[in-house]
Amino acid sequence: MKSIYTIPKVVKYDNLSKPWFVYFRYNQKLFRYKFGINYINNYKKRLIEANSIKDVLHDKLKNGWNPNIPDVVNHFKYMTFSEALDFAIEKKSLYLGKKTLCASISIVNSIKKVLLGSNMKNLLISETKRAHIKLILEKVREDRNWSNQTFNKNLGYLKAILSELLQWDIIENNPSHGIKSLKVSETNAFTPATDEEIKLIKKKILTDFPSFYTYIISIFHTGIRPEELLHIQIKMIDLKKSQIILPPEITKTDIERIVPINPFLKTYFEEMNLSKYNSSFYVFGSYREFSNRGLKKELDFVPGPRKLNRDCASKLWRKLIKTELEINVDMYSLKHLGANKKILAGVELDALRELYGHTSKMMTLRYATVVKEVNRQQILEKSPDF
Repeated sequence: MKSIYTIPKVVKYDNLSKPWFVYFRYNQKLFRYKFGINYINNYKKRLIEANSIKDVLHDKLKNGWNPNIPDVVNHFKYMTFSEALDFAIEKKSLYLGKKTLCASISIVNSIKKVLLGSNMKNLLISETKRAHIKLILEKVREDRNWSNQTFNKNLGYLKAILSELLQWDIIENNPSHGIKSLKVSETNAFTPATDEEIKLIKKKILTDFPSFYTYIISIFHTGIRPEELLHIQIKMIDLKKSQIILPPEITKTDIERIVPINPFLKTYFEEMNLSKYNSSFYVFGSYREFSNRGLKKELDFVPGPRKLNRDCASKLWRKLIKTELEINVDMYSLKHLGANKKILAGVELDALRELYGHTSKMMTLRYATVVKEVNRQQILEKSPDF
């Protein structure tokens, strides 16, 4: 089918505060382009640039250009830093996970707010330097009261966002590269429970909410993240092969992961009689008809058709453990505890890294807090005589 397009036209106003744009229709679909012309504050210069854009677009259309296919033209030289961030988010939204996309949009919105209130609101992406990025991030950090850890996390998001512009040849170098992360002190946020506390936790959960017990020991044994566990369906568990197959869409790394089920955990899965349920049911699901009427031990964290929210597990843990037992440890610390116990039992760090789906040993070392002590003991016990 032959493509039909209208001749591009310029929409302009005597009042330069009103946005100008070039528009045309392609197969009846409306397309608008600005390419930064609204940051030209002189009427004649803006009109010259707008007409230039119009002519370029017309020539491209005559030569068979399909505007539905992303294209980069020289007029990106007038794209502002703010517009470039929007462009990058638009492209990344096609493949980013929901959580990562939300975090990326949040940092972009914070940066745009700072830009509007500064003398950098008209900063062009082609002129953006590392110094600009550092100044912007410092201002956002001040406004949002970021901790060093939050700063580092958002710096990582921004680096990934700007890398998208490299892929589209809008920038030649990522101006955020080379910015150093801030020093973060060690935190006790995920300090594992003591052996005595574990005994109390086991007894409390088995007594008050036994269906929750298999969920929390799955975190301990497999290192699977609490949210990922709630996405696991019965069809993803193969008890004959003693493994859980996590598809890419539910993992943090977007990579399929095969997680072994050790004999201790397998016993609990076998007791759940998973084979008698629909394979599409969630292993730690729910039968509750109404989600706002509180958790029930007979209806929640059991094989069911409805997926529980991550908040359900957090609230239940907080109620049973932090409030009623007055033990101030987080549920996520079970992953750290599992890492520590495995290292002490002789599990190699590489095996633990693969189990947890980490891309580097350094990430695994954050969980295995006893590694230094194990290494120290090996030096004490295995060092040869002179």
